[in-house]
Amino acid sequence: MQADPDEEDPIDRGGRNRKRRGDFDEGKPAKIEFNTDNCWFCLSNANAEKHLIVSVGKKAYAAMPKGPLTEDHVMVLSIQHVQSMAVADADLRAEIAAYRDAFALMADAADKTLVAFERNFKCSHLQLQLIPVPKTNSRALRMAFLVAAQDHKIELGVLEKDQQIWDIVEEGHPYFYAELPDGTRLLCTKMRNFPIHFGREVLASPELLDCLDKVDWKNCVLEHAKEAEVTNDLKARFKQYDIVDESDSED
Repeated sequence: MQADPDEEDPIDRGGRNRKRRGDFDEGKPAKIEFNTDNCWFCLSNANAEKHLIVSVGKKAYAAMPKGPLTEDHVMVLSIQHVQSMAVADADLRAEIAAYRDAFALMADAADKTLVAFERNFKCSHLQLQLIPVPKTNSRALRMAFLVAAQDHKIELGVLEKDQQIWDIVEEGHPYFYAELPDGTRLLCTKMRNFPIHFGREVLASPELLDCLDKVDWKNCVLEHAKEAEVTNDLKARFKQYDIVDESDSED
């Protein structure tokens, strides 16, 4: 399910124009046609790695990523081909939020707190990454993101309570977005020289998960059998929090 993140992906043309961009705007990108038959993350794709799937809802599904930072690292994706949260419809956004909240409950039970981020840059399909971090390290999260942004000369802004990325970001515009447990929401739309592994780099830092060898997902890809084992364990632990009623599931 994981395409090469170092390769520039075409931009999906679905979505709608946005009305308010404010200080986060960086111009309008060119639109590029994209063949959804080639998308690794669309469940209709015969090449989708379905052994990584944890849960399937009506509009979204949860799966373990290739090269996870931890064994409880998951991502929530749209079932149909949607470029990003910025162009997702209200129903899809609601189901993704429900998954996020369910995984947050599971993390809390393990004395962890959940960080979410989306990198809509060199990526063609909506992917919200969800990574649990020990609660003892959670106070370092905001500063870790802001310091890393400063080190990389990235303009990482803090959203106001009434601001939403779908009101700010235009269709097809690349961005990086993060949600922290304390309610802080961070957004970057000026993506020139943006480090492709920024979110993973921050979370893998010594003060958080202390796994710098996993910044690049390709350095920590598991064998197929191990992927299936970890996914099945994650699925079993998530069962009591799953937003999908088993009676409604085809599986």
